[in-house]
Amino acid sequence: MKFHHIGYLTTNLNNSIKEFKKINYKKKGNLINDKNLLVKIQFILNSNNIIELVKPYKKNYSLLKIFKNKNYAYHFAYKVKNLKTSIKKLKKNNFKIIVNPVPAKAFNNKKVAFLKMKNGFIIELIES
Repeated sequence: MKFHHIGYLTTNLNNSIKEFKKINYKKKGNLINDKNLLVKIQFILNSNNIIELVKPYKKNYSLLKIFKNKNYAYHFAYKVKNLKTSIKKLKKNNFKIIVNPVPAKAFNNKKVAFLKMKNGFIIELIES
């Protein structure tokens, strides 16, 4: 697994971009409207550090439940060579799958999956 980005939930993409600009983050690419995952995404970059700003659609109940109108980092994302093998390995270590593999527009429709650690933190796996 190779670290890729931190996912950051936000109620307002533009306000978050303005705040992160204060510490030298800049937009990377265009706004992504992912209808599979029911989110809008804007990547921002500072040197080699990538943050994925994520604004859930109003009908994305699973994210809205953990969101509770606060802005915060909620997942680490890793690129993996074999998505199935990586999921199997994490499940053996008591990770719970919360989003089965699905094509993600942000990664050229490569599949992503989300798993939850016992402490509630979320890991995103990105097919490489």
